[in-house]
Amino acid sequence: MRYLPRSLQAIKKDALKQFSSYLNTKQVQQSKREIDKKVITTVQQAFNVNIESLFDRLSKEELQKLLLSPVSSSSCLSCQVGITQHIKHTDLLKIQNLVFHQIRGFKTKHSNATGIGRHTSAATSSLARAMNAFDAQRSSTVTSEKRGKEESFSHYPKDSNQPPSTTAVNRFTQYTHGSSSSQNIDSKHFQDVLSSTSNIDEQQKAKIAFAEGYIAAAGESKPKDRSSIFRAIRLILYYGILLILIIQIFSAFVGDAGGITTAFSTASKYEVHPEDVKVNFSDVRGADEAKDELMDIVAYLRDSEKYTKLGARLPKGVLLVGAPGIGKTLLARAVAGEAGVPFFHTSGSEFDEMFVGTGARRVRQLFTVAKSRVPCVIFIDEIDSVGAKRSSSQLHPYANQTINQLLAEMDGFEKNEGIIILAATNRRDYLDSALLRPGRFDSEIHIAPPDLRGRKEIFELYLSKVIHNNAIDTEYLAKGTTGFTGADIENMVNQAALYAAQSSSPFVSMDHLEWARDKVLMGPAKKSKIPDPETNNITAYHEAGHTIVRYFTKDADPLHKVTIVPRGQALGYTAHIPIKEAYSRTRSQLLAEMDVMMAGRAAEEQIFGIEKITTGASSDFSQATKLATNMVKQFGMSDKVGTRSFREEEQDAGLGFVRVNDISPTMQEMIDLEIKRLMQESYDRAKVLLKQHAHELKMLAEALLHFETLSANDVKAIIEGQKINP
Repeated sequence: MRYLPRSLQAIKKDALKQFSSYLNTKQVQQSKREIDKKVITTVQQAFNVNIESLFDRLSKEELQKLLLSPVSSSSCLSCQVGITQHIKHTDLLKIQNLVFHQIRGFKTKHSNATGIGRHTSAATSSLARAMNAFDAQRSSTVTSEKRGKEESFSHYPKDSNQPPSTTAVNRFTQYTHGSSSSQNIDSKHFQDVLSSTSNIDEQQKAKIAFAEGYIAAAGESKPKDRSSIFRAIRLILYYGILLILIIQIFSAFVGDAGGITTAFSTASKYEVHPEDVKVNFSDVRGADEAKDELMDIVAYLRDSEKYTKLGARLPKGVLLVGAPGIGKTLLARAVAGEAGVPFFHTSGSEFDEMFVGTGARRVRQLFTVAKSRVPCVIFIDEIDSVGAKRSSSQLHPYANQTINQLLAEMDGFEKNEGIIILAATNRRDYLDSALLRPGRFDSEIHIAPPDLRGRKEIFELYLSKVIHNNAIDTEYLAKGTTGFTGADIENMVNQAALYAAQSSSPFVSMDHLEWARDKVLMGPAKKSKIPDPETNNITAYHEAGHTIVRYFTKDADPLHKVTIVPRGQALGYTAHIPIKEAYSRTRSQLLAEMDVMMAGRAAEEQIFGIEKITTGASSDFSQATKLATNMVKQFGMSDKVGTRSFREEEQDAGLGFVRVNDISPTMQEMIDLEIKRLMQESYDRAKVLLKQHAHELKMLAEALLHFETLSANDVKAIIEGQKINP
């Protein structure tokens, strides 16, 4: 009987397929009485018990009681409904188990929505569908076949407490009642089984297989009880993301294949029209060398024939290198205003996005437009974000596409005569070496912070744009702003104008500019010293220590002013102004500045003792350590280490850049000892000097506690024993 198991599996598959197609058709709601009829028909067909007469005698509630109420041992149908025709006790228990599992599963998912009364109807309806489908199938093939009255479910386990089949019951309990209609089911395999055997047990197994397949199909076809709103949102998100991805991929292909039309539409946003630029070289101050270099480029663009007839070649690129705020972008804008040729301005960060290939495509588009408008200028700001050293990391295999495309466009197989590339960066050491070679960037212009004359010119430029009095000394301001860039000076003048407006002053004065300088250097000031006498006393002696050592040390820069009014993170500070512009520093000057840095802590220890020293010297120690380190490792100012420079370099380690050096452990220990020695000797010199001028130290600290801020002239008067004007 190897044929029968295969046929049973085929019957289940046919039932699944046919029931699925049946559910796809429009269904008509049956009346409750028709459902009740099918329950009785199911019982009759399942057990071959003629109980059609029960239909007229039992109400719906009595029928449900019959199927759902507990059945005691040796009970019979006649005991419950009062008739002589009976059903076997085990068979009735199996029907009850099937219906009971349906109701329990149904309650779990739908009790809050439907109520208890509907569960019973759902159970009877689902059971009716399953067995009635079999009845319709069986009636078309074996209508003349006689059934015994004591057929049993030999397919089911003998334990009456178990459901007919675990798979069938699990599927059955997932299904809820709904619409139903009569259906026409036909199965070749099912007919073959019924007609090929007269064995009642085998036909009963075929019947059970069909019913289980029908119930499984009902469970799989059950509509999910999900919120339509959530389902709609999920679909919208899914298809929305899919649409965005398709558009991005399509635009990438179109951008490559669309030719010059797509490039024009994309790169047009980078173009700057010269007539729209209001900056020229007369607005650039403090960078004369860089301005002269770029003026040569502008002259070439205006009259290229003058140079080409001698065989000169237009430079491909000019790299502007300098600190932030030094004026690189201002110089590029001046070129745009002076050249009178098409000018394209972009930033290195605008090329790359999350999609692979976007950066390379945008580089191609930019140069496609530039080639059609030669002669022209392309300015790439912050080029280090796109032209950094190429990485060999396998985590980002496409990270080098943009820079490779840029290298190819600048000096590839096709010559780009007439296109000048200006680029700006403050991290030249991060740029790829292939980008820096001649033929790509033919010249580099290093822009240093403006010198004394340059700062004076910048002050005059920005002061001409605000209302000020004639008492402003621009040379004095320039001396007190060593290291300031053009952006710093512009910010300082603007802060002074804002402060003057807040003070209801009709013009910007020197006092406003002094206030703005301190704010730019140290941050905003508090209204007065902090309301803590002990802290103010320590701060006064700390700042007085700096001032005394600066005043009595030969090679230290002259004092500008000293204050104990907190500003930014500092409780007080001492400012100085160099006598002249310093292009290099001597060893004695560096040691003098280190002595001044160490004097604050030395004064605290001398006046209050070692147990009362504070954390106020942390910034001083940081600056002193940096200065001593440079003296030993870079300037060759250590007798033990010698005239040697130790520099750290950054190398690509695959996952990023790491610092490497050529210092052995023994040499590193010697360097550390030399740094410690320089700082300790400086600290000892400051202590000696403060002990020698202990009286001046005390007088100066008391004056700071009284006046809070002292100028250089005030300090001189106090040290010389003179009175000062409040």
